[in-house]
Amino acid sequence: MHWIKFPIGLLLLLPLSSQLLHAAPFIPKDDQQILATLPTDSPAPRYLNAADFRTDTHTNNPAQTSQLLERAYLQGDPRALGQARAQLDQSTDQSIDTLMLRARALQSDHKFAQAKALLTQILEQEETHPDALLTLSSLLVVQGQFKDALSYCNKLDDPELRVYELACQAQIQSMTGQLEQAKQTLSGLAAIAPGLDASTARWIYLMQADAALRSQDTSLTNQIFSVMDDQTVPALMARADWLLSIGEYEKVRDMLQAHTDKDALLLRLITAQMELGDPQAQKNLALMKERIEVWQIRKENAHMREQATYALLANQVDSALKLAQDNWQQQRETADIVLYASAAIKAGSQADIKLIRQFMTDTQFEYPALEQALRSGKISDCLNCQVATMQTSNTQAKSTQTVNTQGMNKEKLL
Repeated sequence: MHWIKFPIGLLLLLPLSSQLLHAAPFIPKDDQQILATLPTDSPAPRYLNAADFRTDTHTNNPAQTSQLLERAYLQGDPRALGQARAQLDQSTDQSIDTLMLRARALQSDHKFAQAKALLTQILEQEETHPDALLTLSSLLVVQGQFKDALSYCNKLDDPELRVYELACQAQIQSMTGQLEQAKQTLSGLAAIAPGLDASTARWIYLMQADAALRSQDTSLTNQIFSVMDDQTVPALMARADWLLSIGEYEKVRDMLQAHTDKDALLLRLITAQMELGDPQAQKNLALMKERIEVWQIRKENAHMREQATYALLANQVDSALKLAQDNWQQQRETADIVLYASAAIKAGSQADIKLIRQFMTDTQFEYPALEQALRSGKISDCLNCQVATMQTSNTQAKSTQTVNTQGMNKEKLL
């Protein structure tokens, strides 16, 4: 299977301020001027000249394009995504494999309607095509269309696809009032994950991490992070989200300080740095602002979640709420719900708070700490801090118990 189970990108864009609206494009003064420094683990240049590029893009190589899309998702590498799109734009191939790649690329750009149209076209040709069924279901989950998403999971009735069917169903169950049942299913799947391909195993672990975050399950979280990779962007995001939710800001800073080239990770790093009063936070916030200006100039529309998060961190409350509202029309994953709730509470928008709570009621979406924050009208980056407090209390209690026991034993010896 070449299927990538999660959307490759995280975003869209709207103006944050008049200053950004009128930002002038940067034009280098000479050919030797350095425009950007690539990460040290970047792959070697794919094209040395225009002729190499034209030759490569006119060559239909689905496996290569799929690898580029995977790298874009796992490493947050926009160059890989751009190369994949260039190859697809130049290809005239209409095979199902190529249509799947086009759908994945469109999904990464949040062109959901076009992606759905291609996936539907594939299913008209092959109604049980597993990649198309899974990708379409995943796309619908992102948009909060859970009933339709489940219908596509249920079409995976091939015994050889049982793992994918169960995982697909569990993903939706966890978002629709069956969180504990989903956790049990995912635990069973996680037990066999080491024998599955890395992409499927990661998908299962990430769903477990989301379920553990919302149910404040420390034991499950520790179990997941002991087996999940610690270098890909999705895995680092999951780890950072948990640590931020329990107030472990120093651990987040230590983990992410070498990943400032990844937008989603940079924003989590800034959050931790601001909580710690680290002066580097303002420098990184300025770096994030520069990137947003570039998105504005390029008219890119796949960074809305990041822009809303930036606006919240920069205390641009009105912009943050508007961006979160627009993002909500496209994405309704856990991170989007928390973002929208944070912006609504900070802006004091009772209408938005009511809308979010109604969504949680209608879908039975479970996140007790967030529900409490919405009821009280108070939001914190440390949503699950009570978990950390309980851990500390339990540790102290055990320590005291040990000391008391030792004292009793000494008395018996005397």
